[in-house]
Amino acid sequence: MAFCGRGRINTSEGNISPVQLIILALLNRGPAHGYRVLQGLQGKLGGWRLKSGTIYPALHRMAEKDLISSAHVPQEDRPDAVEYKLTPKGKKVLREVLRNLQSEFKVQDHFWRFLGASMNGEAQDDLLEWSMREQSPTAFMAIKMQCDCTPGECTPRHLRFLKRYREYLELELKWVEQRLTDLKSSDKSE
Repeated sequence: MAFCGRGRINTSEGNISPVQLIILALLNRGPAHGYRVLQGLQGKLGGWRLKSGTIYPALHRMAEKDLISSAHVPQEDRPDAVEYKLTPKGKKVLREVLRNLQSEFKVQDHFWRFLGASMNGEAQDDLLEWSMREQSPTAFMAIKMQCDCTPGECTPRHLRFLKRYREYLELELKWVEQRLTDLKSSDKSE
């Protein structure tokens, strides 16, 4: 997978947009009509707000590319809903993109580590404050590089960051432990 101009993602079946990729991922959970797609994405993409004027044209383009299929579903006292579902081609594209994410993450990892190690002064302070507020794993990693690259030179702000990072990791660990407990419970009930 390679990102090209304006955020397009190259696949063996042609280019798709990031919006189309997240729609494929959502429809991988099961068929949905356009409004459910829009609702399913609200609040899950950070500050990225998708509107119906983005979703519906993307759904139409994806149907034209045979990545998804659409079917009219009769509604009582309302116009028919259009339900979308992944086609075999759409599943293939999603699998390809997800398989290739590892190399994308590796590139981004090196990029953020380089930037984090290169920061100083105000830019470093801004990123540190933002990472503590947002608890972003990527930003934590970039700031962590500052402490890794300058042993013995961590400021009181870095020490506060490390304490917050530890708190964040403890919360993440609790979440993992809860999911494991839930999975063990569901295995026993089956």
